[in-house]
Amino acid sequence: MADDIDKVIKWAKSQGWTVEITASGYRRFYAPDGTYIVRYPNTPSRSRRRFLDVVTALRAHGLPWPAPSKSELRAQRREEGE
Repeated sequence: MADDIDKVIKWAKSQGWTVEITASGYRRFYAPDGTYIVRYPNTPSRSRRRFLDVVTALRAHGLPWPAPSKSELRAQRREEGE
């Protein structure tokens, strides 16, 4: 599950979000405007459920997940160019 949250963190950072890791290991997600959204613990007891809660909160605040594939990104760029 750690790989999954790392992918979300990488995607969020690439979209302008801020992810801070506290001394106790919590990952705190902040929207591009600086608003605190959600946190993910270092060792969640129900990791799959907690992961889904984090993704749901991030999607509700505008972060698309799953990240679009390369072909979807290419199609978006073509539409913007026309």
